Amino acid sequence: MNLYKILIISLFLNSFTYADIRSEFPSYSYVLTEFDLNENFIDNPEFKHFIQTNKRDYRKRFIKAVRRGGLIIPTIKEMMYQRDISPVFLYISMIESEFNPKATSRTGAGGLWQFTVNTAQKEFHLQINDSVDERYDPIRATDSAITYLYKMNSNLHAWYLTTMAYNCGNGCVNRAIKRAGTRDLGTLISSNNNYIKAETKKYIQKVLLMAMIGENYLFKSDDRLGEMMYQINKDNITPVKVRPGEELTSLAASLEMNSFYLEKINAHLKSGRVPYRRGYMVNIPTSKVPLFYARYANTIRPNNHVYTENNYINFR
Repeated sequence: MNLYKILIISLFLNSFTYADIRSEFPSYSYVLTEFDLNENFIDNPEFKHFIQTNKRDYRKRFIKAVRRGGLIIPTIKEMMYQRDISPVFLYISMIESEFNPKATSRTGAGGLWQFTVNTAQKEFHLQINDSVDERYDPIRATDSAITYLYKMNSNLHAWYLTTMAYNCGNGCVNRAIKRAGTRDLGTLISSNNNYIKAETKKYIQKVLLMAMIGENYLFKSDDRLGEMMYQINKDNITPVKVRPGEELTSLAASLEMNSFYLEKINAHLKSGRVPYRRGYMVNIPTSKVPLFYARYANTIRPNNHVYTENNYINFR
């Protein structure tokens, strides 16, 4: 009898906890809608269980990522606004790299969006050579990621499916839909079937939960994590043209900033130096642009000079 009572009380407490998800994450309706899901997906038992099991750990991961994502997060959001794609998809990058521009995986993927060398070069024509690896450039990589998301969505026609495809590929998701005979996410992620691999089932839930944590500040005035989001939205990244061969340490000195932060947003420059060719752009904080033009831009050599590693060659 005592065991029976304990079981009843446990079931009651679980039901109460799950019911409270809506108030704990008031952003859920907005987030699910942006991913082309019905807001009632919040009641999916497996997703509820995933939220309750992982929310504390993911809040810690969110804090770590946001602290690292200064300049990067507002830049990604602004680029997404300009390309007319929902800013909630920045949480794909958060899951992929935790906003570490230098992130690498065991399979050789790299950067904020974790592109492989093959995808980066063949799909997006990003430069990868001895001096640069543009998978690690926040601007170029994000622009490529947005293009990639649009391309996949034009085939799958639902952003939650596109997010799953980011993890396992379009073909993988299409095959899963065919096997399941439905596009219903609850069916696709169910532990009772093997329509799609377990990693992808978990991946979409990771992105949704992180987005709900991150977007709570829009709906919850006392959300402390949201305060972090407001604080970092004050500055972003602007690409500017510098001298060929310019060293980031010298540029940082001109801009009166710590070279660590300049190198962070230019992680694609392997030696901390701009390639020896004309017209290459370097990322600087937008707040430093006036100082850049005041102190640096007017000292750049005329366009009829081409810089080589040894000297300037004048083609007059």
